[in-house]
Amino acid sequence: MERYLGLKQGPTASQVLQRNPRVKSLFDQLGFGPQAREAATIALMNISAGSNPHCFTAQPQRSFLENDNVIVFTDEDMKVPYLDHRRPLYLEGQINDVFIRRALVDTGSSVIILPLSVLTAAGIPLSKIVQSQTSISSFGNQSEVTVGYMQVNLKVGPIRSLTKFYVVDVDVAYHALLGRPWLNKHKLVVSIYHQCVKGRIRLRPLHIPGNQASFNQNEAYYSEAEFYTECIGAGSNPSKDFGTYLLSWTEIRDLSNEELITIVDRERKRHSEVNNHVYDHPQCSKVTLPDGRTVYRL
Repeated sequence: MERYLGLKQGPTASQVLQRNPRVKSLFDQLGFGPQAREAATIALMNISAGSNPHCFTAQPQRSFLENDNVIVFTDEDMKVPYLDHRRPLYLEGQINDVFIRRALVDTGSSVIILPLSVLTAAGIPLSKIVQSQTSISSFGNQSEVTVGYMQVNLKVGPIRSLTKFYVVDVDVAYHALLGRPWLNKHKLVVSIYHQCVKGRIRLRPLHIPGNQASFNQNEAYYSEAEFYTECIGAGSNPSKDFGTYLLSWTEIRDLSNEELITIVDRERKRHSEVNNHVYDHPQCSKVTLPDGRTVYRL
């Protein structure tokens, strides 16, 4: 051993190698005892050392074998068909018994936020809100004062925890905002580019993909809906279904000024009616799952 590894380095490298989860799992499956594990480890090291006498220096080997917390994002994690996308990262989640489609991951937020309208739609009693006015700064140094805060049972992917949300009475696109406290609590790493969150639970890899169908046609008025063209019709503009319809030149070139004014007024009225409809508060629908359970979905 000294000839291949250097004086006193053999035992250290052997112990490190045996602690590696993959090597340990192999020995467990083979039913090796302590002596057999040591002999097999030394034999493997001798075989490797014969081709590369520097591969078992103690410090690099320890760093490589014991680092089980490496998080890697690859091209296979990329779910968006175009690389220069501008999508925010929305995760699907569950608040109590209510499923939500847009839990916005925001690494720039130091708080976790829940809109008051979501609580109302989910049927969560407002009496559970602890009254506390806290000022939250937003873009442009504008601030919103919270209604209070409350503890909510939040489930995202395999992660379920009692989470403290600050409640705000604002009209926003997200159903919940997950800031740094939630990410750091569960030791998660975010890639908005790859549209997913990764981490580990008891050394097991954790992967939570982003929701690629965050908006439906009735929610196309939100500005961020334009980044999700597949859920409102490929190649369509999200304002097309809800904006003012524009006639082609061949349809209006022979019309009088009075007729043009009538058409514009009619379309303006229709546009106003549609806007009044789409800005309703989110509604919670009752859904029966295949296993017979009844849940509610926003």
